[in-house]
Amino acid sequence: MLVRVRTALAATLLALAASAPDASACPNCKEAVASGSPEAQGLADGYNWSILFMLGVPASLFSAGGVAIRRAVKRGVFPEL
Repeated sequence: MLVRVRTALAATLLALAASAPDASACPNCKEAVASGSPEAQGLADGYNWSILFMLGVPASLFSAGGVAIRRAVKRGVFPEL
């Protein structure tokens, strides 16, 4: 039962992510990147990495917290949930 719920949730999230509309940049940023200058490409790469970092840090923190709580429960240090 739990596996079906997780599979349905994962499928729903994947469908929502796949159907999301494309993001468009402001006209000035779009023209700067389209010009192909090295500075504009560096700026675009910086934005891409910052977005990935902002998405990755909360996921890492929640994962580490979950692992720490699970280990504490298994060792008996933390009360069972």
